[in-house]
Amino acid sequence: MKKNIYNTCKGKGVFLVIICIIFLSGCRKMDFFEEGKLVTQTIQQKKIDAEFVDLIAGTKELYDNALEKNQLNSLKFQKQLIDYLGNKGNVAVDINNQIDMVHAEQVEKFCEKAKQRKKANVIIYSVVEGGTVVRYELNTDGKGMDAIVSTVHWINSNPCMDYYHEFKVHSWNYTEKGYFFIEEYKPPGFDGAPGQTGFRVKPLDQKLRELNQRYVLPIGYKLNNMLITEWNEQDYSNLNFYDLYELMYPLLYGKDVPYVAEAGVEYQIPKDEFENVFHTYFQIKSEQIQENANYNLSTQSYQYRPRGIHDCELPYEPYPEVISYEELGNGKLKLVIEAVWEKEKSDHAIKSELVVQPLKNGKIHYLSNKVLSSKEDEARWYRPRLTDEEWTKFYADTGE
Repeated sequence: MKKNIYNTCKGKGVFLVIICIIFLSGCRKMDFFEEGKLVTQTIQQKKIDAEFVDLIAGTKELYDNALEKNQLNSLKFQKQLIDYLGNKGNVAVDINNQIDMVHAEQVEKFCEKAKQRKKANVIIYSVVEGGTVVRYELNTDGKGMDAIVSTVHWINSNPCMDYYHEFKVHSWNYTEKGYFFIEEYKPPGFDGAPGQTGFRVKPLDQKLRELNQRYVLPIGYKLNNMLITEWNEQDYSNLNFYDLYELMYPLLYGKDVPYVAEAGVEYQIPKDEFENVFHTYFQIKSEQIQENANYNLSTQSYQYRPRGIHDCELPYEPYPEVISYEELGNGKLKLVIEAVWEKEKSDHAIKSELVVQPLKNGKIHYLSNKVLSSKEDEARWYRPRLTDEEWTKFYADTGE
């Protein structure tokens, strides 16, 4: 899930406790959790609880049907929830901004009034995987902006509001591209989730969404540099093949890499096993793979060291969005991609040009990537893997 509404991993643990308490108490209406603490509802909170739960209760048939078909995490189910909310006159979008917002004009009107320092309010419903819905109520008095965030979860096929939080909006902006970002202030040194949230307000062509979902989102920006550096069929030297191995092995085989991700451990991967991943997704020769990875000719294997604490990556990386495409002939497509980075309230942190060639049976070859524009040090979420010298320093010498 792109946005973590329950803050850190510690927060997720608290959320599990919430689930247990609600389960045992039958979804108590008088109590709920705010910032991990059980509190008694105020009159305003009771009102929001009753209205919010009643609204989501109307989707029970959709929820039960999706649950039966094991489709709770599908875009199809999220679209059904968004359409339901939209038919009730509400603003709604999915949490990953993969579906066009309904009643976007309400958000545009709100932003325009806020910009003019006029009083305004809007409620945005954000649909999460699993049928959870987050409610953002925003109010501006012409000076500042306030937010009330609440969450309804499904417990034993019943909707329950289990989260409520009020805050002053520290900053906000509505971009030319059509993204509405809000930010809750987090003090320096805060170790929880960042306070930024983004909503795509303006619609995006469905063809662009499909291209993104098919060819780009499976790669993304997490733990790899494929979309943030330049490479082509003649020169793969800027790519980290070990990152791509960990990313593409599950795409190819539908299961995780068969090597325990333990820091300081070194494996030898058989030549064919390692290279098959790259032959599947690139038009690449074995010699090119061997030149860009640590290959042992005598054992016909590749050295592999999983990432550890010394080269783990920062969370909350951006996600890609295809904004245009061009057919190049011979089935090749050129996709122009921008990185939407909510943490920095940016809808174009990096812009690149990825060339792909769709193959038969839904397969694909990635042919090249070119960086078109990038703010200085904008891809700072990516951390390269340890060099041989660094790995030896941290593990071989110290025994960690």
